[in-house]
Amino acid sequence: MASDKKSFVDKIVSYRPPALDKTSAINFYVPAFGSLNYTILSINVMNPGLLQRIIPKPDLTNLLLLNSCVGSTLFIVSRPHLRSSPLKIRVLYSVYGSVLFNMGSVLSWAIIRSLLPNNTAIATLAGIFSGFAITSCGVAYLEHNDKNFKS
Repeated sequence: MASDKKSFVDKIVSYRPPALDKTSAINFYVPAFGSLNYTILSINVMNPGLLQRIIPKPDLTNLLLLNSCVGSTLFIVSRPHLRSSPLKIRVLYSVYGSVLFNMGSVLSWAIIRSLLPNNTAIATLAGIFSGFAITSCGVAYLEHNDKNFKS
């Protein structure tokens, strides 16, 4: 019995990113870069010494946070449930959502870090996995809003 669904590995192997143009840069590449920065930020908050050993100067926390905010703002602003809103409102809601998402994540990581044993490997893994869980929840929320939006 053949399945129409591709396996996870097949999806990864056959994946091709969109061609680089203005639209894909704004809607795909910058948000993807923001996600990468978000992941590095999670590691930096949970295990601050690791990034400092790799790149001794300067502290990149604020830059990682800014890039993550820009990426998530652009991810939110282009969502279907916001398309009928004026651009100023879409930007306002997107910046608001992005800042809450990113600053809430940083606060969550700081709390989680204080509850964990003093083990850098556990802290790093907890940062990566919690960041993935928080991001997955946020994307699912936005997709739910998009699905329920009636144009």
